[in-house]
Amino acid sequence: MKIFATSDLHGILYDLDPSGADVVVIAGDFAKLNRLDMLGFHDQKKWVDERFIPWTQKYTEIEFVVVPGNHDVIFDRAKAGLFPEMNFNVKFPKNVHLLLNEGIEIQGVSFYGTPNIPIINYRWAFESNGKTMKDSFSKIPENVDVLVTHSPPRIQGKFIDTSLQWGGTEFFGSYELADAILEKSPRFVFCGHIHSGSHEPCEFGKSMIYNVARVDENYEIAYPPVVVEV
Repeated sequence: MKIFATSDLHGILYDLDPSGADVVVIAGDFAKLNRLDMLGFHDQKKWVDERFIPWTQKYTEIEFVVVPGNHDVIFDRAKAGLFPEMNFNVKFPKNVHLLLNEGIEIQGVSFYGTPNIPIINYRWAFESNGKTMKDSFSKIPENVDVLVTHSPPRIQGKFIDTSLQWGGTEFFGSYELADAILEKSPRFVFCGHIHSGSHEPCEFGKSMIYNVARVDENYEIAYPPVVVEV
């Protein structure tokens, strides 16, 4: 199986062509978000319906495994519930699989996706405290082939998840996720969230971890997708 993995598109689908892949993995922050209010939520839903879904349907022979990120607010029930008058339900085509702490098997390869990230400022989607993160990650199946997370694990000194947005001096990611990766031993881990962190593959325990964020801190295309054989 050939997997085409990317993340942090932030609504930029330009020149993103997964032709030849069997599965496209998107590790969060795929949707466009202009503002954190009802209009912004409405526009994000419209972008998913009118831009993202038609893009996926240009590749009907490919399966899409999508995990939302902290910018993908319409997929967080708590955030969407702030505007009860709006309907943010998205009807994805059969080849697009949105994973919210759940798994799927495709051509004999197991995938599991989780959107949870450490708390930033309580304004974004899927922000979680340490206990919630630990509880969510405890549901990851052991020895899953492909784990897709929006947050990176926090492995200071090895998987360097610094962000140029903060002067390159702060480390981000989840200790709880790092612990879960060691315990569950997924073969591959695809994550994003930290745009300008290290994009070098990282061997951690029995897993290979990839930061597949596509844009830099200025939200400009900076990194190519990762293609791996599973």
